[in-house]
Amino acid sequence: QAHNLKVGGSNPSPATKKVVVIREFIPNNNKNILKNLLFFFFSIYPIAFLLGNFAINLFLIIFNLILITSFFRKDNTLDNFSKHIIFLLMFLLISFFINLIFSNNMVLTYPRVLKFILIVGSILSFRYLICCFKNDDINKLYKIWSLIFLIVIIDIIFELIFKFNILGFSSFMPGRIASFSGDELNIGHFFSGFCLIFISFIFLNYKNTSIQLIIALFLIALSFLIGERSNFIKSLLIILSFVFLVYEMQTKYKIFSIITLISFIVLILNLNPGYKLRYIDQFTKILANESISYYFENSVYGAHYNVAFEIFKDNKIFGVGIKNFRTESYSKKYNNLDHKFNDRRANTHPHQIHFEFLSETGLFGYFTFAIFIFSSLYLCLKNYLKKKNLYQLSGMLFVIINLLPLLPSGSFFSTYTSGLFWLNYAVMVGYLDKSD
Repeated sequence: QAHNLKVGGSNPSPATKKVVVIREFIPNNNKNILKNLLFFFFSIYPIAFLLGNFAINLFLIIFNLILITSFFRKDNTLDNFSKHIIFLLMFLLISFFINLIFSNNMVLTYPRVLKFILIVGSILSFRYLICCFKNDDINKLYKIWSLIFLIVIIDIIFELIFKFNILGFSSFMPGRIASFSGDELNIGHFFSGFCLIFISFIFLNYKNTSIQLIIALFLIALSFLIGERSNFIKSLLIILSFVFLVYEMQTKYKIFSIITLISFIVLILNLNPGYKLRYIDQFTKILANESISYYFENSVYGAHYNVAFEIFKDNKIFGVGIKNFRTESYSKKYNNLDHKFNDRRANTHPHQIHFEFLSETGLFGYFTFAIFIFSSLYLCLKNYLKKKNLYQLSGMLFVIINLLPLLPSGSFFSTYTSGLFWLNYAVMVGYLDKSD
């Protein structure tokens, strides 16, 4: 082994040290080129989310090509799949094909259905990866993901200080951080998608409980400073859930830490006009005035939800078809809906996953997806209670929190949003029925 190399008992040379560092990121199973290629592309997959939709789609194609090639080379690929995963994914895929048949505009729907085939392949590819490599090697993959996430953290802090990121990107909205996402302003979604993987890696590899808690609270604070309200709430909930479920310390210390965090947030809200605008003037005051119903009736999001529900009522069984909200919401028959912002009701998606499923897939698609998710979570929870795999727990928490009602969300069927969701789902189900 490279890390044991010494000459005459002397200190390792610089070249040897470089070899040692490189070996920290290379799996020991280096005899099968396809498996190592799969490991490599999954290890840098988080970068695709920083580059954009084209990169994400390209990686999905690569995962599928490697999986198919491995299958035809008779590498016992099928032996590594869990029958539960295959059944659940095929169940959902069939429901999407049924939705395609009843879609108002099949031209809009079929690309997303075909795309889901690639997603299924990527989930099975990750499962194949988990089974082909030992836990020490998979830990190297999570180490690379954590390093990429750490670079993003540094970039966010850099932008908070200098008002532009390492590449020169800056936000066009007060109280928002652009980081590597540029004008897309979705770095908060990336942050929520990988923060628990990072926390799990820290927890498993650095045993100082105080440092673990400080890092978790720091990430919550940083998510707040990014300025994406919905993603901040999601990051807050998944990190706090992880802390209370996993961290072994007295409850009073956890509560004290949360009070300290709240005090920090209140201080920032009072000192920074941009964050005050984002978190109070545009949001909190509306809720404080008349409750959530008032928010629905007096916001553009409420207009999206309202027309989505009307579309659902007109198409209760199968909806209007995946990705058809973008055209149906413009329909003249919804011009006279009773909503303050009805003239701004139309959009590419309703900005809430439950309204998106109801309007675009109807009761059939909504309950099919519910059965799929609850079955997946049930199986994974049973597995987690036996194995206590923290990465699996991380995936479960992300999936659960991102399916909460009321919170605004990106389109579930968009490349970016679905990519993060299904990657965490892959981590969640990847350990089902795993022998070790």
